[in-house]
Amino acid sequence: MALGAVYAALLYYRDTTFDEKTSGSKWAKYAMTGFRFLAVTVLAVLLLSPFIRTRNTQKFKPVVAVINDNSESVKNSFGKDSTEYKKKLRALVDKLSDKYDVAQFNAGDELKRGIDFSYRDKSTDLSTAIDEVNDLYYNQNLGAVVIASDGIYNKGINPVYTAAKASYSIYTIALGDTTVQKDQKLSNVYYNKIAYLNDQFALRVDVEENNLAGKNVKLSVYEVETGSDAKLIQSKDIFYSSDSYFQSFDFVVPANKVGIAHYRISLSNIEGEITYSNNVRDVFVEVLDGRQKILLVANSPHPDIASFKSAIESNKNYQLDVEYAETFSKKLNDYNLVILHQLPSASNKVSNILKDAREQKKPLLFVLGSQTSLPDFQKAQSGLIIKGNADKFNDVTAYVAKDFSLFTLSDKTVQTIPKLPPFSCFFGDYNANPSSKKILDQKINSVETDFPLWLFNETGDEKLGVICGEGLWRWRLYDYLLNKNHEATNELINKTVQYLSVKADKRPFRVNLPKNIFQDNEAITFDAQLYNANYELINSADVEMKIIGEDSKEYEYKFNKTENAYNVNVGFLPVGNYSYNAAVKFGNGTYTANGKFSVSPLQLEEMRTRADHQVLYQLASQHNGAMHYLNDMEKIADEIDLKNQLKPILYDTFMTESAINLKWIFFLLLTLISAEWFIRKYLGGY
Repeated sequence: MALGAVYAALLYYRDTTFDEKTSGSKWAKYAMTGFRFLAVTVLAVLLLSPFIRTRNTQKFKPVVAVINDNSESVKNSFGKDSTEYKKKLRALVDKLSDKYDVAQFNAGDELKRGIDFSYRDKSTDLSTAIDEVNDLYYNQNLGAVVIASDGIYNKGINPVYTAAKASYSIYTIALGDTTVQKDQKLSNVYYNKIAYLNDQFALRVDVEENNLAGKNVKLSVYEVETGSDAKLIQSKDIFYSSDSYFQSFDFVVPANKVGIAHYRISLSNIEGEITYSNNVRDVFVEVLDGRQKILLVANSPHPDIASFKSAIESNKNYQLDVEYAETFSKKLNDYNLVILHQLPSASNKVSNILKDAREQKKPLLFVLGSQTSLPDFQKAQSGLIIKGNADKFNDVTAYVAKDFSLFTLSDKTVQTIPKLPPFSCFFGDYNANPSSKKILDQKINSVETDFPLWLFNETGDEKLGVICGEGLWRWRLYDYLLNKNHEATNELINKTVQYLSVKADKRPFRVNLPKNIFQDNEAITFDAQLYNANYELINSADVEMKIIGEDSKEYEYKFNKTENAYNVNVGFLPVGNYSYNAAVKFGNGTYTANGKFSVSPLQLEEMRTRADHQVLYQLASQHNGAMHYLNDMEKIADEIDLKNQLKPILYDTFMTESAINLKWIFFLLLTLISAEWFIRKYLGGY
């Protein structure tokens, strides 16, 4: 400031240049002195390189999550009219929005953003809904959750247990009726989803009834065939002797045709029932023309063997026999695939098995481990050479190879595999045959190598697979820890077995489905592959497909192109049997692929017609909330204000930067200097 004052004084203190123009008035001189003083002062301050610290405060309202049960059971509880509930819930959301950030969700098959009152979901999973809200608003200002439901859940665990860790308040709106209504239902149908041609399979049907004492009904089983009326197979007469009736009935049904058999089980309707939808159940059974037989020959007992057995036998298409090399004396003729676990070994060369497999062109799956004899393994196959020390091992994790195309794994499995514990593999260099296809590679410590962990090789009519380590039992345990099931490891093993055991498919165009029977709340996805004359995957041509339902309704689709293949998600289809026909024009010809699949109904929501308000009461009472009914649900907003006294959270952000970076300082200097220059020029100065 002193520098600015001295500079301005030296320039204007004794200057009389402008006195004549201003008739002795000092205003212009004072103005120019002030402008020069401020400009020089600001420049002098900037020479000190000052920093400016700014504070930015953001205000976040408390969050209130409103979860609407969007399942079919709620729709049934409303009957035809849900207008009052919709109106009151919207009013509640509007009132809460005045003070809170309201997040709206539909709960049913899964948690979805927004409330649409469609009530189409085929199941109710309240526990997952609460869990996902916890994750979405972790470490955020979630003050309360409002759940509008009938309390009926048929997926997941009891939501009371899931909510136990919640620190926010829970309010519930009890929908539906807890009164025992007049109703009969097929509460359960037990059956095997796979049967074999010319066998018989059992159907066990549980019949339950309330408040219909003295009534006679008929329980019938029909076979439903496309294009014809349902054919009655068996029926039984039932007399309801009391107002609370439960009994199981057994039927034996013949499997006469290969393919998907559709059966309909029904109870004759009684006037006055609350609903007739639970009087009918449709079941689909896949009838196969024989079971694939798998042989596992092991060097000695090992926990991985039990893992193979559990995974393979989870698929009813396969039968696994386990033998030990020392006592094995069977023939390979009856088997579709031979698994050699840590064979050949130093004590068991299994020369006869290898010779017979080669002569009969049986596919082989080698599982390597500490007991495997590396030299004998190298001689037995040509898909993989390992140059290493048979006494040293590495702990390696797996990652999925990008260019594998023999079959596809689900996204869930691909995401799970890198998280699984390490395999124990031979230490050394792994050289895969150029014709081999790797599905999993080795990751050593944090380095992704090109060493195979899981590979396949096909030479002529001979197929083989190699799993380069042991530790599958750990994978299955950790898979269950992560996902509460073994689906990832089961899928990898079963698709390996399927690829090796099925005879080579040389068709240039193929269309695949992950399974033949879907639930009506499952999206259906098709994969397709097209091969050129060199048997290389290509996807230059367009693939179109037509799906035809049993009602002759047609659905047309065009496949999407992936890296070197095709896929299409056709979404959800109505219950029934379907056939598909896909076609692609390539070269001078047109290639086609066709098949059949079925969509079965998921009838969880019809099985319970009586609301369970006890669950809603427990949720509210254990979390500083309250349960309300339709007539007083608007009180929830006032109770949240009164009980919780939720406050917004203020987040302060501090930022320090050099003052020379502030643009407004530049414009201030420009304005001061320009103003002084303008006055000088106006008064005739230079």
